[in-house]
Amino acid sequence: MKIEHNIKLRLLFLKVFLGVIVLFNLVQVPLYGQQKPLFTFGLMTDVQYADRDNSGSRYYRMSPAKLDEAVQVFNREMVSFVIHMGDFINDNLKSFDTLFTITNKLEMPLHLIPGNHEFAVNPGEKEKVLPRMGLRRGYSSFNREGWRFILVDGTETGLIRFEKGSPEYEKYLLQMEKLKAGGAANAFEWNGGISVKQYKWIEKNLKKADKKRERVILFCHYPLTPAKASENLLDAPSVKSLIEKYPGVLAWFNGHVHVSRLEEENGVSYVSFRGMVEKDANAFCIVSVYHDHLEIKGYGEEVSRKLKDTY
Repeated sequence: MKIEHNIKLRLLFLKVFLGVIVLFNLVQVPLYGQQKPLFTFGLMTDVQYADRDNSGSRYYRMSPAKLDEAVQVFNREMVSFVIHMGDFINDNLKSFDTLFTITNKLEMPLHLIPGNHEFAVNPGEKEKVLPRMGLRRGYSSFNREGWRFILVDGTETGLIRFEKGSPEYEKYLLQMEKLKAGGAANAFEWNGGISVKQYKWIEKNLKKADKKRERVILFCHYPLTPAKASENLLDAPSVKSLIEKYPGVLAWFNGHVHVSRLEEENGVSYVSFRGMVEKDANAFCIVSVYHDHLEIKGYGEEVSRKLKDTY
């Protein structure tokens, strides 16, 4: 009887012990954050396809195969949408045909942002670029589950967007000459900026997000950092100052520089992504969006990162 009593006590102790473990594990979930993201999205930049021989580190003819691999991964992982941050083509409108044959296989929306190479097309073709990209204008925004996505058109001002000899080209030629005279490191024909109208539109979006307590990611072809870099958006100082006023802004994502880079300033993560056109290895990523942070999973040569929110 004593032995039987001891066995019952041990079984009772074991049940209580197992119950405590289960309860502890359940409590762990809110303490250590979400186990699953709210949603995910695909991100890539500088596919920069052209039917031409390699030039330096740019392996143009390999881009379609790399893009096809990215599309397969995005579909397999069932991301909610995909964003490409500029320079989808290198310099030929017909290149869109090749690339769209591939991206048409995507099972989710694709958002294209203009880059400088989209406008490096033949004379007389620049006005055809945005319509060919399926865009009425180069910038847009949308929100999803407490997050706002602002897609910035960094080619709206500057020389690359306009035909030589046009009034707009002459206007920005004078601006570029002033920038060069002032020693601006980014005063190059291939760099661009945003209009006053778009600046106000960005500010309006940031105010809406702040009112709704949404977290914000901005996407653009051009970087804002480091200060005085030769690749920066022409309006980098003013745009950077604007977005850093709003605590809900977590990150600025960009392409253009073709290298992976992270800088954190005043609560904002400034992330540059590797160009897909670079050499023979692929480069793209999937971003997992949580309530309070982002996790970037790099594929190929793209770097994986975790970006924390301080909002």
